[in-house]
This record gives sequence, structure tokens and C-alpha cells, in this order.
Amino acid sequence: MRDSAGGFYSAEHADSAIDPAHPEEKGEGAFYVWTQSEIEAVAGRPAAEWFCYRFGIEANGNVRNDPHREFAAKNILYQAHPIEETARQFDRPVAEVRAAILEAAHKLMEARGARVRPHLDDKVLTAWNGLMISAFAKAGAVLAEPRYAEAARRAADFIVAGMYDQTTGILLRRFRQGAAAIPGFLDDYAFFTQALLDLYQTGFEWRDLELAIRLTRKLAELFEDTENGAFYSTSAGDPTLVMRIKEDYDGAEPSGNSIAVLNLLRLARITGRPDFRASAQRALEAFGPRMAAAPVGLPQMLVAYEFSISKPKQIVLVGERDAPDTRRLLDVLHSRFVPDGIVLLVNRESRQALARYLPTVADMTALDGQATAYVCEDYACKLPTADPAAFAQLLQ
Repeated sequence: MRDSAGGFYSAEHADSAIDPAHPEEKGEGAFYVWTQSEIEAVAGRPAAEWFCYRFGIEANGNVRNDPHREFAAKNILYQAHPIEETARQFDRPVAEVRAAILEAAHKLMEARGARVRPHLDDKVLTAWNGLMISAFAKAGAVLAEPRYAEAARRAADFIVAGMYDQTTGILLRRFRQGAAAIPGFLDDYAFFTQALLDLYQTGFEWRDLELAIRLTRKLAELFEDTENGAFYSTSAGDPTLVMRIKEDYDGAEPSGNSIAVLNLLRLARITGRPDFRASAQRALEAFGPRMAAAPVGLPQMLVAYEFSISKPKQIVLVGERDAPDTRRLLDVLHSRFVPDGIVLLVNRESRQALARYLPTVADMTALDGQATAYVCEDYACKLPTADPAAFAQLLQ
């Protein structure tokens, strides 16, 4: 699902040919599902028995809700039992069971490679990549998994390199096979800006925050209804559109308006810009009646509203990004859920630039040369600390 340069593709088809000799006969999930007998034939005994227990394989299939009988006798692999429990079940050493299951998995992957792979929708959409980048950036930080952080970084670089015009500030919506096209919609700008903010607050590269600010200004220029509040889904001037609408429904994806408002609020706290705060407030007022009448339809907008009325929380770390003492403080931070907070890193690269927005950071220094945390609420800071345990207490 990923381009070699880092962008994420849109989708893979659900159906594929059950038998390569009969490509016209397709089945739901045919590429991925297995019968127990197929696993036994490929993996052999006793590995197949251990593998089936580990991954929840049943002779009659493990799909409980199958109204159209598409998965009769088929199994969707899932981690039903840990390796250790599997070893106890069959009274075998853990190392032996782990090795046998791993070998069985390799054999099954090889066998699956002979199947007809589902069709791939290989277009890269800016909005969807924005959501992916946010997820991978947060997962990389919380789970301390560099592969996830790298996936987020590469996808963001892909969008900036191939789908963003540095001169005009225009973000494009779609990329496929070397060609980018279609000026971005509200959700492209909003979701990718959110991704940049999440990248900054987990990786602390100054360029991400700078671009988030530029894209937010462009979003307001292209989509904001400055008279009535909130944001149109499309920019002005498209002769093919009968009308411009303002989407507010947070369904399978959040609405562009909900994410745009939250971005503006986050950036208002980071930069102190009153125009960002005012745009967000106008949008919240515009959607106020909808939030009151049908709150279940606007959960992400309610997140933005909650953020707007919470006491501003700032967590400022003074230290170099990759230094061990800074990483120790970040490990503490990423083990906590701080939904209403903004996180800033003050170092050689960012101190002067951040001070232009928040002058107080100019006076924040590292204690005794150690990475130091400043935890502030409503712009009043508690005593700084370089001790991770004390930092954890301040976050409670």
C-alpha cells in the first residue's frame, strides 16, 4: 500500500480471483483467507496444528457473521493465542513452537504469492495521506517504533516534494504514476496540516511547523467564509460547481471543518496569533446549533470545542532533539495522554524562531546543561525540572 518514494496508496480491491485458471470467478478476500486443510497441506504437521491454534483457525471457518455465506469454511487469521500459551497447550518448548510457526508462516506466504493479487488503486491522495501520517507519527512516538516514525516522515516528504507548489502555496489533491493534479480541497489542506503538526510534536523538525503555518494561512485564503464563519469544501471560482458547501459531518473520516478548527486552535496556542483563534471561534459559532442539535454527528468538532474552552497547556522542552536526556523526557511525555496540550522543543534550531511567536521561550534554559521540561498552564509555568520522574508528576 506504499509507493517506493513513501506515499500511501488509496485502496486494494476486496475481491480477487479464487482460481488463477478461472479469473472471472472472484471471491471476497480470496487472496487472504485460508481453509484449515490448505494450511495443513502447506505447513505440514505438527506445525500446522500449532499455527492453527495460534491464529484461530477452525475446520468450519472462523467467520461468525457471514450473511452472504462468502466465507464458508474460510478463516481470517488473527492472533487468538500468544506463543507461550500455544506452547503450553501442546506441551512443547516455546522456542520450538515459535520457530515452527515462523517457518509455517513463510511457507504460507510463499503459497499465497501464487494467488491472483487484488487490483490496487495506486493513486496517492493528500487528505488520506495526512490521516496516515498523523497515525504513524503518533504511533512511532508512543510505541517507540522508529519504522513508524520513518513512514510518517517519508510520506510527508513525498507530499511536499510532489504535490506542493512552494511558489504559489497550492497543495494538490492527487498523485499517480509521476503526475500530480487537481487543486486541493479543504480536507487536503486540513488533514495534511494536522499531519505536519503531529509530526512536529513528535519529531520536532522546525520545517514541519513552518509549513503548517503557511498551509493554514492558505486554507483561510481559499476556503474561509469570513462573514458567516467556517470553511467551504472547495475554493471559489470553479465554474463547474453549482454551489459551495460547508461539510460538518464527522463520519468514516472527520470533516475538513473539524480538523481545520482544531489546527487553528493548536497553532493559535503555539504562535499566539489572534487571527487563527478568531477564525476558529467563528467556525465554532457557525456550527454551534448543529453541535447542540446533533452532537453525535460532529464528534471531532466537539473535540475542537473542548480544546477551545480548556485551559491552555504548554509543555516546553529545552534540549537537543536527539540527545539521550531529551529522549528520556520525551519517553515520559509520550506515555501520557495530554489531549489539550501543545508541545514545543527549544533548541539551537528553533529558539529564535519560536521566540518571535512566544517571547517567553527566549528565557527558558537547560538546568545544569541537562534537557529541561517546563510545564505551563494558562501561560503560568511551574518550576522547571530535568528529572524524568518529577516531569511525570508535573504532567498529572
